[in-house]
Amino acid sequence: MITISDRGYWITAVIVVIGVIGQWLDASLPGLMSRLWILPAACLIAAVFAERAALSAMRIDVAREAPTKVYLGERFDVEMCLSNHARRAVHIQYQPSYPDQLSADCGISRCRIARSGSVSTRHELLPLQLGETSLGDIHIKVLGFLGLVWWYRRADGTTTVRVVPRSGSANLRSIGEQLVGARYSRRPAQGGMEFLLHRGYQHGDPLQIVDWKASARSEDLVVRVMTREQRLELMLLLDCGRTSQLRAGKLSRLHHNVNIVARLAELAVQHGDRVACVTYANRPLATTPLSSGSNSLRKIRAILQDARSVATESNLLAAALQARKMMTHRALVVVLTDLSTGDSAAQFGQAVRLLSHKHRVIVASIEDVEIEALRWREASHWLDPYRSFAAAEFSRERKLTVLKLKQRGVSVITAAPEELDQRVMAYYRELRQRIAV
Repeated sequence: MITISDRGYWITAVIVVIGVIGQWLDASLPGLMSRLWILPAACLIAAVFAERAALSAMRIDVAREAPTKVYLGERFDVEMCLSNHARRAVHIQYQPSYPDQLSADCGISRCRIARSGSVSTRHELLPLQLGETSLGDIHIKVLGFLGLVWWYRRADGTTTVRVVPRSGSANLRSIGEQLVGARYSRRPAQGGMEFLLHRGYQHGDPLQIVDWKASARSEDLVVRVMTREQRLELMLLLDCGRTSQLRAGKLSRLHHNVNIVARLAELAVQHGDRVACVTYANRPLATTPLSSGSNSLRKIRAILQDARSVATESNLLAAALQARKMMTHRALVVVLTDLSTGDSAAQFGQAVRLLSHKHRVIVASIEDVEIEALRWREASHWLDPYRSFAAAEFSRERKLTVLKLKQRGVSVITAAPEELDQRVMAYYRELRQRIAV
């Protein structure tokens, strides 16, 4: 595949003009002027073949470096290096072709690479789906040494990355940093308390919490930080039904919720809580038993890695029955679903009543910012008033659903995708500190 360059178009245009003028002047010199264009045309064709012959000696290598593991919904950088092994400088155009699992700028870039030189560029990519994916191919055009034609080449993409659910380790502070404060550090040790960490003595701390042995070793006053001993059971219910495949920004609702489950499970494991997870659609799809520690986190991340949207209506009642069998004590149940789900109101309400009879239930749902904006958007099309009315009715039904859930004693958290995970985890921390489960 070739593309004529600007210089090639100009030369072709000149040859055409010579041919037209030759036709006009053919009357004065018959047979000579009408064939005047043949010589420059033959020279142009010979020059193109010469470029093609020289192309075999021209080698452009493409190397890309990327992290082997990236997190869903978190941008990462890819370093690309173009190396020129030809005996002269070359002008190239290149365009990456990314798969559907990755989102990035696919515009055409141009550069000049010196003889035996290289050019490095950095590209920012956004993973949109879980699993292993290739970075795609690179489409390259190299300008011939006479500047007449762009010659096409393709560099096959062999570099792969593995997209996994988001981790909270980079964003969450350690438990000690979260709990160091007056409420935890200035109360003497008593029943139901456990040792958390050491810190330096602060003015006003009671002498009962000073660790004299540790102070002697460090040659400075050190106090023991205590926290209430509390081990929760946390059940995470992840909706993988039909509505989970709807987009909320760049990611689908399912993938936003997968990130929330992954980070919340990691936070719970850090606190020593027992965690279980159930993914469901019209029936339970995958489950992990209630357990604690890194083994529990690995099992949860494994089923999250395989979570996919199913083209069926969700049935929370079936998932609730499965979860109820797994929980032996009062637990915190977090349901990540769409409040506009196709479940009947009676079925959804029955599932909530079944869970809230013994357990603390939280329903977390993503707010559709675009639908909310439609309610107040200025009309510019004759259908806009109907769209605005539909958006207002959707919001009204959603608020009514939230009100009914709260009347049943269920905590409901709704927020934009970029805020929901922070609000869910903040609510979880608050419940632990208040021992409200």
